[in-house]
Amino acid sequence: MSAALIAFLQARLDEQEAAAAAAGGTSESWQAWGTGIYSAASADDDIPPLVTTGPEVGGSDEDAARAAHIALHDPAQVLREVEATRGLLRQYIAPETGERPTDTLGRYVTSTQRMAVEMAVRHLAQAHAGHPDYQPEWRP
Repeated sequence: MSAALIAFLQARLDEQEAAAAAAGGTSESWQAWGTGIYSAASADDDIPPLVTTGPEVGGSDEDAARAAHIALHDPAQVLREVEATRGLLRQYIAPETGERPTDTLGRYVTSTQRMAVEMAVRHLAQAHAGHPDYQPEWRP
């Protein structure tokens, strides 16, 4: 796997992390009620703080679906996804620790694991195929 692919994916993760942190970070979970997105930070609130709203009350089913979609991508969730993806990248980048397999089977297993992680990284990067820096040769 190329260093450029790793750098590309790390840059996208940095962008997602920065946007999520600016929108509330780990303390900000959202929920959709009708066409509005509300903070779920305090369960004690009768009416939680409004994060953003869609059309006026009585919006369409499509507006409510958009609100539900936005709420699924709250800052805390995005940060968890960023960390999960970084964990996968660490599996590829970091040298293996501990005893190295000395026999042929052990080396084969290690090589196979590395190829599987590479394929997963290529699939994750494909989610950003619309980015101008994405290179078609990275496709899985």
